[in-house]
Amino acid sequence: MELILQGDLPHQILPVEAIANVFRGVPAESQGLYSNPVFDISSQRLRANILEVKSDPRNNLPPSQRGTATVDTPLGLDVRMETGTGKTYVYTRAIFELHRRYGISKFILIVPTLPVKAGAQAFLTENYVGRHFADTLGYDARIELSVVMPMKAKKGKRFFPSSVRSFVGSNASDKIQVLLVNQGLLAGSAKVLSRGDYDTGVFDFFSPFDALRSTRPFVIIDEPHKFDKSNITFKTIVDRLAPQCVIRFGATFPRRMYGRGKGRVEVDDYANLLYDLTAKDAFEQNLIKGVVKEHLEIAGASEEKVKVVSVSKGTSVRLCHTKGRDAVTHEFMPGDSLGRLSPSLTGITVSEIGKDLIALSNSQEKRVGEEFAVDTYSGSYQEQMLRLALKRHFETERENFERPIRIKTLALFFIDSIQSFRGDDDGGGAWLRDMFDRVLAEQLDCELSRPCSGEYARYLEATKADIAAARAGYFAQDAAESDESVAKEVEDILHNKKGLLSFYGEDGRWNTRRFLFSKWTLREGWDNPNVFTIAKLRSSGSEISKLQEVGRGLRLPVDEQGNRISNEQFMLNYIIDFTEKDFAARLVAEINGQRQEPLTAIPHPLILSAAARRGCRDMELVMELWAKGYITDSLCTINQSRLFDLYADYPELNTSGIAGTKVKDRNARQVREVRIRAARYAELKRLWEELNRRYVIFFEKEVNRLVVDALPGILAGGVFSAQVINSRRERLDVSEGTASVLETAGVQ
Repeated sequence: MELILQGDLPHQILPVEAIANVFRGVPAESQGLYSNPVFDISSQRLRANILEVKSDPRNNLPPSQRGTATVDTPLGLDVRMETGTGKTYVYTRAIFELHRRYGISKFILIVPTLPVKAGAQAFLTENYVGRHFADTLGYDARIELSVVMPMKAKKGKRFFPSSVRSFVGSNASDKIQVLLVNQGLLAGSAKVLSRGDYDTGVFDFFSPFDALRSTRPFVIIDEPHKFDKSNITFKTIVDRLAPQCVIRFGATFPRRMYGRGKGRVEVDDYANLLYDLTAKDAFEQNLIKGVVKEHLEIAGASEEKVKVVSVSKGTSVRLCHTKGRDAVTHEFMPGDSLGRLSPSLTGITVSEIGKDLIALSNSQEKRVGEEFAVDTYSGSYQEQMLRLALKRHFETERENFERPIRIKTLALFFIDSIQSFRGDDDGGGAWLRDMFDRVLAEQLDCELSRPCSGEYARYLEATKADIAAARAGYFAQDAAESDESVAKEVEDILHNKKGLLSFYGEDGRWNTRRFLFSKWTLREGWDNPNVFTIAKLRSSGSEISKLQEVGRGLRLPVDEQGNRISNEQFMLNYIIDFTEKDFAARLVAEINGQRQEPLTAIPHPLILSAAARRGCRDMELVMELWAKGYITDSLCTINQSRLFDLYADYPELNTSGIAGTKVKDRNARQVREVRIRAARYAELKRLWEELNRRYVIFFEKEVNRLVVDALPGILAGGVFSAQVINSRRERLDVSEGTASVLETAGVQ
């Protein structure tokens, strides 16, 4: 299987044109066979080109970014594109275009992490990528990629990095030299590029930095928010590489504070923003999946959970109690009561503390890293989340498999403890992995009991026959792992994207690997178009961008023939715990806030138009919104926790166009049923019927008028929050012992 790239997508062509047009007509001098031509950065033509690009409405720049051109050394150019819209494709196409137009042949590509590095390396070396650009651009040049690797300790001589030698020493006109380096090798303690005591060199350069500097490179930075201009890495790029131009591609850019006191504001730290594809644009143009957020509902009134943080064998255990967004850690010894954490746990004590687990007096065992809900402490909180995530996965997978051209469906799990998945040196402790295997086996039995095609049944049977083959993990520590099975998992996740998207392996047998685990190592830069479910079994640890969190699964899917499917609406299931239940509302606020301040209150003109559409007065609509809890005061301040309920009931108030269509909250307006056992209902029947009896009160007209006039003041006082229905009797007919009433009703 080969992925089929599209070469005619406007959102990918426009930023390439914008970058290339900056250098149109700018004077440049040749510096020899082994370096780029040197452009006159001080040229007025360059400044005019930047202003022209910025004024082009197709580049979608906000007004604050138009009309200015910053010409520094090195020249900075920025392209903002939302996660999942093809940044890697765009910067690769820009490399080809700059070489075709201006003969620029030395590019240094800098990425923040190893997963991003692996993804870039795989893309730039794929044969189908080279063929695509040759066919699309009608240009036969090809990329020669050199990858900077960690320096291996050897006795005797220190050999100059071969990647730098290849990059610097090549001068073939039909080849473009790209040097790929991750942040850890560019600066800091690695010293692969900074040391100058190698026994050999290239062109009399014994320092890699000096050799690279001589090529007058163009630098491309992926994920620019990781390279703030004040940090050591960016300073190293500027000082040691001395690039002519730094082109940054990202969905998120560094932020900078301006002003003082109350006038202090935080803004994106752009150089020259040439093209802007915001999240809102990407969602509205159907360039990425939508998002369906769902949090695990706790059975009971409280929203509390307990996590086993760490243990000291035989002596003590640290337990973290979370309620809402508040978390407190306590230390317990054998015999101590968990009632210190919550009254709901009174009577349960710590009976034993082992190497990596504790035993409770209710016969439950909990391992380090495991969580359990206070109201359902007999079961693991992670197990409940796994069950929910697998339920959503198989709902999506079944639908994708039964399509005329199938889609391989993947799920990604972010976890808290590497040991819980990999186990310890003694071969034990992988409790989360074992739990997942058990829950998956149970879910497979459930799926196989349902009607399905014979082909899908065989796929499920193959999964059940070898559950270990269906899952894989990647963690930072895996780089030093010698186990062959672990190495295969890492290879599949980082380097074998096509394999993960295929239903069959090279041997023709089912390829069932589709459940991926990581500890945020894959959070940035890595993505796979066929991730349809992300389950966050751990908190993010910091207030990172909500778009960054869901970004691993936003890319549009490809079918088993490699075709990108862009003419349908696909949704990403995003499973989180109750502590982040407002995720969807905050995601919408972030999306809307990229262009403007997020809507915090309903403006009065919008109230007027909505009231007119509903045939009522504006004040009546305001009171109705307040009674339902959608606004919190007379200023129509929106209750953000009820945002999705508000938009569901009053779609005309949703001016963003995002919340109701592209970002959904599965928990919003969720009806929770209360079931009564049949044997008990007979005992409760009489009481139940009395409680459900409907009572109607009739008022005389004068009393009714007084109530209507007084009602807004009563409600404004906060003494009543339910919806009030008034009823006016028009006619009462009594005939042969039967009474009938004609009445009209209205909502106040």
